[in-house]
Amino acid sequence: MIKAGLLPAFLLNMQKKTLLFTLLPIAAGIIVGVGVLFFNPDAGKNLGSFLYSSSKDPQSYAYAVARAAPGVVNIYVSTLNQNYSSEAKNPGTITNSASGVIMSSDGYIVTNYHVIPSSNEPNKAVWAQTRDGKVYQAFIIGYDRRTDIAVLKIDAQNLTPVPRDEDLHVNVGDVVLTIGNPNNLGQTVTHGIVSATARSGSGLLTRDQMNIREGLQDLIQTDAPINQGNSGGALVNTNGTLVGINTASFNNYRYGTYGIGFAVPTELTVLVMNEIIKHGRVIRGYLGISDDGTTALPDSNYVGVKVGYIDPYGAAANSDIKIGDIIIKVDDKQITNLRSLIDIISGNTPGTTLKFTILREGKTFDIPITLIEDRTGLED
Repeated sequence: MIKAGLLPAFLLNMQKKTLLFTLLPIAAGIIVGVGVLFFNPDAGKNLGSFLYSSSKDPQSYAYAVARAAPGVVNIYVSTLNQNYSSEAKNPGTITNSASGVIMSSDGYIVTNYHVIPSSNEPNKAVWAQTRDGKVYQAFIIGYDRRTDIAVLKIDAQNLTPVPRDEDLHVNVGDVVLTIGNPNNLGQTVTHGIVSATARSGSGLLTRDQMNIREGLQDLIQTDAPINQGNSGGALVNTNGTLVGINTASFNNYRYGTYGIGFAVPTELTVLVMNEIIKHGRVIRGYLGISDDGTTALPDSNYVGVKVGYIDPYGAAANSDIKIGDIIIKVDDKQITNLRSLIDIISGNTPGTTLKFTILREGKTFDIPITLIEDRTGLED
């Protein structure tokens, strides 16, 4: 039995022990947390994003917009004054408006090639307006017609890029949002789904006409509205992660064609951007042939690509390949369709010699061809 005089001291000792056992786990947790943040600073940011995203409204895309929209800019092309100069406060007469995506905090922006001035328009300037209303003159670092990608640079720091995920896998049926500046109305968000992936195309025939057969993109097809001015804007998922760069739409209401838009996948966009930043252009191999336009039926045993045209300035023109030949292998890799041939050629650098196995009049031949640089990605 505890004496009355010892009761307060006994209770005080118990309180100290309780407090000690309570504070020790808290202190240990703080120490571990500080250690994790020291070695992995992004852990706190990722945890915050997880906690924030876990509470988002499933009936709303506001979370995705809040994450991605600050990284989307309005792009303007203007005519310079007579002394070929202009100021941000007075960018001159606006001749074209589009969209762009901030890719880095130090001012690299990706947009479409077809919205920027051509090299024979020295009296044109490009401007980028961020979501907070600030206007910056944008300088063209380089471009690639094959993928309709252009890289711009503005003199700014601490910008907010659209979030990217290197492990992102896009599936047909995914809900996606387009963020851009349609018809110069200001930043606008529309939504739809991914209708298809790995669409071949869409290189440029001209600045206004897309070629769905000779591009390199493996485009993402979506029914999210991509109106005029959305070009170069962001296609994001419901987490606000960049899915692709909006590039074109095929809408013809007269013939009932609508809801067909395309975006360049993020992975390819980043690859092209890094090449342009490093070299000023994308360096890839060029064979110089086109197929004959025929498409095999789904249950057909037909393989290979039938040569329908040979560019007189291409690598194939200096070889024994002839129109009508069927390319069935390249370096012993089976060619199943035009896509597989394009991937092999564009994946090799100029100067690389490849072995082309062709079928001609029932016989096979091996023809070595040394690739040249693909200059069609650049303006003449």
